[in-house]
Amino acid sequence: MHNEPSYRDEDEEEGGTISLDRILYALRHRWRMIVGITILAVVMSAGVVMLLPSRYDASALVQIDPRKKSISNLDGVLSNLQADGAVVDSEEEIIRSRTIVLRVIDVLDLRNDPEFNGPTIFGKILVWIGLSSASPDNTNVARIQTKKPDPITALLGPQKIGQSNPEQDAIAVAFLRRLKVTRVRKTLLINIRFSTQDPVKSARIANTIAEVYLNEQLREKQRATGMATNALEHKLTELRVKLASAESKVEAYKAKNDIFNSEGQILSEKHLARLQEQTVIARNTTAEARAKYLQAKTLRDRGINNNAITDVLESHTVRLLKEQLGKASGKHAELRTKYGQRHPSIKKVRAEVDDVQRQLDKEIGRLVANLENEHEISVEREKELTQSLAVLKSRQVDARKAGVGLKNLEREAATSKQLFEALLARYKQTSETQSLQLPDARIVEQADAPLFAAAPKRKQLVALASIAGLFAALALALALEFATLGIGRPEDVEQVFELSHLTSLPRIEPTAADIDDPLRSARLVITEPTGSFAESVRGVRREIDLSRPIPGMPTVLLVAGSLPGEGVSMTASNLAHHYAITGNRVLLIDGDLRFQGLSRKLAPGRQIGLAEILMQGLRPEVAILRDATTGLNFMPAAGNARLTQPSPELLAGPRMAGALAHLRAQFDTIIIDSPPLLPVFDGRILADLADRILFVTTWRKTPKQLAKRALKTLHVNQSKILGVVVNQVAQDIIDESRGISYKPQSPINFNDRVNIPKHGANLHAKAA
Repeated sequence: MHNEPSYRDEDEEEGGTISLDRILYALRHRWRMIVGITILAVVMSAGVVMLLPSRYDASALVQIDPRKKSISNLDGVLSNLQADGAVVDSEEEIIRSRTIVLRVIDVLDLRNDPEFNGPTIFGKILVWIGLSSASPDNTNVARIQTKKPDPITALLGPQKIGQSNPEQDAIAVAFLRRLKVTRVRKTLLINIRFSTQDPVKSARIANTIAEVYLNEQLREKQRATGMATNALEHKLTELRVKLASAESKVEAYKAKNDIFNSEGQILSEKHLARLQEQTVIARNTTAEARAKYLQAKTLRDRGINNNAITDVLESHTVRLLKEQLGKASGKHAELRTKYGQRHPSIKKVRAEVDDVQRQLDKEIGRLVANLENEHEISVEREKELTQSLAVLKSRQVDARKAGVGLKNLEREAATSKQLFEALLARYKQTSETQSLQLPDARIVEQADAPLFAAAPKRKQLVALASIAGLFAALALALALEFATLGIGRPEDVEQVFELSHLTSLPRIEPTAADIDDPLRSARLVITEPTGSFAESVRGVRREIDLSRPIPGMPTVLLVAGSLPGEGVSMTASNLAHHYAITGNRVLLIDGDLRFQGLSRKLAPGRQIGLAEILMQGLRPEVAILRDATTGLNFMPAAGNARLTQPSPELLAGPRMAGALAHLRAQFDTIIIDSPPLLPVFDGRILADLADRILFVTTWRKTPKQLAKRALKTLHVNQSKILGVVVNQVAQDIIDESRGISYKPQSPINFNDRVNIPKHGANLHAKAA
């Protein structure tokens, strides 16, 4: 007995359906499509590549130079670039900036260049097929200049770029698409590459970009220094006014407080210092004069010899008089010794000595008086100076208080003056060196006209298009294979439904034999006994016989499907015919009381059927027709009578169960052709009465989710499901699964067919 299968949720993604065999089959089955798409991709890519114009890339190399290059020191105004990655990246963006792009466009007059102003290759294609006008949209872009500018003037002169917006300027957009600015590894080199259809033009534009970039650097430096000069000039004007005001306040304060400067010092302070110095000198002079006077007076009063007084007085006259006195005294002594006291010469000499002595005493007296006078004068001078010094010191307190305010004013004035002088020096330096600027970059290598086109890479593009076409074809083939609604490979039945795959029935292609024999598909096991279809039916019968609990035990087999048109009737009919020709007592019942498709095909002239038996309570045998040639017993769905009750009520009634119980005793195998499970309820009722259920689904047609839903409708009868038969399978799939190379017998050789009557003419009512 088979265990009850477990079904996954309908919305769950189905796994296990992708396999290597299925992929290989998809590739073999659709190899013509794959080859065709690949060839088409090669041809189309080759045609498109041939239409693409050649493009030449020219490269100019610029180096960011971080070294100091100042002709004069202007670091405080504009510093040099730093050698780091962020600066180089910023310079790359500057080269691609609006200012550079528009200036180069104007310098080279690219607005009149057809390559930039004309339609693109795709625009030409649109014009050629009539989807666009011949006039390109970008011809309406407002031109910045109507006259071609002088390249030297445009490059070096203070030209002002127009107000065109690059995002709205088709010429600028086209220019930027051809421009590529990259940093060379981690160096300070920037590679400027431009691509056009003309190699000379590419080199000229690349070089112009580099030159305009350097010129913009100089222009920016000049602009910065100009702004600095204007700012300094404005600041100097303010400082000049402030300095004049501060100096005026200082002078007014001095005048107000009687403060005068002399030789860098305040006059009062200088006067005080001199007065102090004079006072000290006066004191010293007074002390010296007093000492001399007192000493000379003391010596004179005590009658001490004149030699000591002379040394004190230090007078030249006294010294001369002393010398005369000494000579006279010596002469007197000499004459006295020689002539005696009374000699006239001695008197004369003595008179001379006395005269000199009187002169000396008089001179000493006069000198002592002078010393006294000088001493008195010194004392008075000292007194006056001391009094003046005391008065000046008392005034100096107020002067010092005024000096504090003066120092504050002078300090403020000095600060303003220092700042003014510093800014004035910087202003002169900046204004004088405004034109002496050097760029922070240099052109290392000028662009040369390339010898070979850089794009398009025609061989590479065609190769890539071929590979892309191949992969697209492979993807399409696999998508067509795995995107099928139903079972892609018969082997997937076990993964999808978790049921046994009993067999695969090959696709029955319509042939001329169908016109001669309308019952061909219903009796294919007889008309083509050696065909692949008959072989598959034999495999199904073997599975049915093996599933009998007891060999030879009667079995009621229900053949069911999800939807109409899945080949359920054909499967049931051929299986019943196979049982019949092998001598088995088999009964085929058309259980589709609504459509009656099998009855109309096998017994178009029927009179009584299953419906009459159930409605009227007749014995089942009266509705059974027998084929004398094959021995098949067939019970049509209905005869001439109209259904008076709904078919579900008839099938679910006790008469249906009693009829099957009665027929079990007469037949080994009863095969019921069931209506589809999903549209109507009849098949689910018949499943309750069947011993085994054979589920039929159509290959790559019946949606897997619907088939699962149909199986779920059986509920408790799911354990009766014997397995799944996949119908309408491609012959090569069947051959591959069987490991043989089978060629179906089509068209059918009628000489090999069994000669049986047509249209069921040999079916007759079985004797009661």
